[in-house]
Amino acid sequence: MIPGDRLGEPVRTFDGRAAGRRTWAWLALLVPAVLSLVPVAILYLRARVWWVGVPALVIAMGYGGAVGWIVGHARPAVRGRVVVLHTGGLSVSGRGGKTGYAWDELTSVTVSGVQDEADDRTRWSFTIVAADGRVLRLGDDIPDVRALGIAVAEEVTARIVPRHLAAVKAGESVRMGPFTVDLKGVEKDGERLPWPVVREVEIDNGLVIVRATAGWTDLLTVAAQMPDAPAFTALCHQVRDLTELP
Repeated sequence: MIPGDRLGEPVRTFDGRAAGRRTWAWLALLVPAVLSLVPVAILYLRARVWWVGVPALVIAMGYGGAVGWIVGHARPAVRGRVVVLHTGGLSVSGRGGKTGYAWDELTSVTVSGVQDEADDRTRWSFTIVAADGRVLRLGDDIPDVRALGIAVAEEVTARIVPRHLAAVKAGESVRMGPFTVDLKGVEKDGERLPWPVVREVEIDNGLVIVRATAGWTDLLTVAAQMPDAPAFTALCHQVRDLTELP
């Protein structure tokens, strides 16, 4: 772990404070409106002044629903985090202070994308493990977290794959999540696919899939439960290409 100012030049800033300020501003407007409209609605409904009481109640219910949606979906934070991508790593500032990691200090990234049925939006989260054992979780409290997480995953993948590829070339087996990769093929839970029958290795619809030719069973697992899924797919492609060389 190293301070952010030693990570090279800043490339892009992901400021969660701005989204938090907007969320709290909306709550500051809507909550008092609900609290003022509800007594008005009750008062006029009791007096049977329907033309005032009913609209006031409807508006109060609408504002109350908006407050519930904001609390449930926007998840307002007391203090937002700021993540900065640098040429040599990333830094994170928040309630716990400021930390920074060089790319070589990050050992794995787990990607999770969950479809929210309420608003038909995918909620992305990334769990990053550092060499010192610390775990950094990036979620939707950070704007454009998908772009941030993908950038981190690409940097980690670029460092993991060469090490694993060298091990496979040396005749070793490499374990990545539930899969084992070697020069002969891919294995999961005792089921092995030799490289000649592997059609594609990809991440699709939340799954990591090793697709096999007809007559063989695909190997798959949930991407959100597998660290370094992008690195696994990249490694498989390179090893398969290696085994196809004359």
